[in-house]
Amino acid sequence: MKYVKIEKRNINNKTTYLFIFILGLSLFFTDYCFAQAADSPWPMYRHDQFHTGRSPHKGPKSNNLKWTFKAGGPISTSSPCIGADGTIYFGSHDGKLYAVKPDGTLKWTFATKNEIDSSPAVAIDGTIYFGSWDGNLYALFPDGKLKWKFKTGGGIISSPVIGKDGTIGFGSWDKHCYSITKDGKLNWRFKTADHVLSTPAIGKDGIIYFGSEDYYMFAMDTDGKSLWGFGTHYLLEASPSITEDGTIYFGSEDSILYCLSPDGKRKWEFYTEYDIDTSTAIGHDGTIYFGSGDTNFYAVSPNGELVWKFETDGSILSSAAIDADGIIYFGTTTNKLYALKPDGSVFWMFETGDSIDASPAIGADGTVYITSMDGKLYAIGD
Repeated sequence: MKYVKIEKRNINNKTTYLFIFILGLSLFFTDYCFAQAADSPWPMYRHDQFHTGRSPHKGPKSNNLKWTFKAGGPISTSSPCIGADGTIYFGSHDGKLYAVKPDGTLKWTFATKNEIDSSPAVAIDGTIYFGSWDGNLYALFPDGKLKWKFKTGGGIISSPVIGKDGTIGFGSWDKHCYSITKDGKLNWRFKTADHVLSTPAIGKDGIIYFGSEDYYMFAMDTDGKSLWGFGTHYLLEASPSITEDGTIYFGSEDSILYCLSPDGKRKWEFYTEYDIDTSTAIGHDGTIYFGSGDTNFYAVSPNGELVWKFETDGSILSSAAIDADGIIYFGTTTNKLYALKPDGSVFWMFETGDSIDASPAIGADGTVYITSMDGKLYAIGD
């Protein structure tokens, strides 16, 4: 009987282990294979829900122009994103969202009733989300047909962010931050004292972080409850970046780069000489990269010390993208796209026909895509 009892216990243990394995596998696929951002080279603004601005792909070795695509109006802050099939999406002041094939030819357009400054985001099922100054957040099918739209009380400059559970977060000119489902239903909305232009970032635990023009950075839990608010000295239009340990980085128009702990406590500050309108990027080694209106592009260590700064000849509104080799790409208001080495020296430079206010995106084949106020989408690659 003792032998039989031990054998039975072993069988139960094997069954338990198998059950745990299947459950774990199920949770893995639930978290990572459904209802999240597209499995693509650059699915949303700042690449991912943490806003690292970091790509797993290598960028181009030269400033070779592959092609340009002309939209019907200027392109301001609508940064390109890339779908799983390589399609590039961006918005224009002509009120249209454009879908452009990897060879630079038009796939389709979708017209809204006002300018589009919001950067689109692509979900794993191919749905494209973006906001318009007409006050709607749109969801389109991959063929460009309307899936649904969500109406707010003001224009939407903020770009949608997609969490791992499919939650879509964004801000509106109506002084609210919104959380909606992938079906366009309201989860919650949170009212601030001023416009919300900042694109929210979502931490690993689902906490949503965003800035407001009431000078505050907010942290919201998954039920829409405010966990904390951190006050700066001026407008907050930039978007935060979140590290693996939950550290939050963001710049403000008070000229300060802030570093906060997950509970909203100040860890350190780094001072520049003018507004910081760009969102931060986080390098593979933890270095924080951002530009300022003082014409300098900065590299700051995780402990808040200056690593280097690179002087340009214009203000920097474009947030940086970082490739697998650590090359940093960003634009300036003087029409230049820079590629800097990790030590801050110039790798190459490319000039567009007008100001670059948007952020670059990096394709799987190493192509860098950038939009400009001249109304063009540029594809730069080897």
